[in-house]
Amino acid sequence: MFILINLLIADDNKDFDINLFNLIKKLNNKICIVGISVNGLDTYEKIKLLKPDIVLLDIKMPILNGFQVIEKLVSEKITIPKIILITAHHDLLSYYNSTNSIYGILLKPINYHKLSQILDSIINENYSSKFNDEIISILSNFDFNVRSKGYKYLIECIRACLKFPYLMNNLARNLYPYIANHFTDADSSKIKWAVEKSINSMYRYTNKEILEKFFPNSKKISTKYFIETVVSKIECKWNYLHSIFEYYLIQFIYNF
Repeated sequence: MFILINLLIADDNKDFDINLFNLIKKLNNKICIVGISVNGLDTYEKIKLLKPDIVLLDIKMPILNGFQVIEKLVSEKITIPKIILITAHHDLLSYYNSTNSIYGILLKPINYHKLSQILDSIINENYSSKFNDEIISILSNFDFNVRSKGYKYLIECIRACLKFPYLMNNLARNLYPYIANHFTDADSSKIKWAVEKSINSMYRYTNKEILEKFFPNSKKISTKYFIETVVSKIECKWNYLHSIFEYYLIQFIYNF
């Protein structure tokens, strides 16, 4: 399963951290836990370095509390991830309601069903834009007409297949109707025609050595083959990076 979301756990209770780590791994296999921090300053540094999509942030931590971490990120104009506050104090709900950077709040003891719902919601919100730079970076190797509708639809096709790999099983039956539901200017047949035209035009104008590098021994590139190749390259890169993160994180947990 392709990893879609990076998550940082920030809580000064080490036993709680380990239990939460194990639970999230069971709850959702689209999430990679990229780090655990046990004080506010370390949390701040890890957010800057690791750029997680989500932070499970305890409010009461040493050095900097959770609110101070958020304030420091804001003051230094650092991109703030989606923050889920963790607290045992009900009176802090008023702060939550007035702070835009906080996505949700979980009261201790954690309601794991609610946690699962919040994580699923964030995944559904984030997936469409998460890998935009990666997709465009790969497509920039080829001579596409980037102003064409086919190119725009192709990017959406790749995004959709990153989230729902089954769409690649049958483009006409699964993928194109799915994409058509997100556009008002085209039905599935028009999307199919535009994407195929874009890929065929790219094939004619792209340097043959580049085509051979990405598609060895291929005299023709089908839409399915092209999308599968791009999706595979992105999946391999991100899953490799996440495997490294998790290897070192597990070593860190064992040495807690």
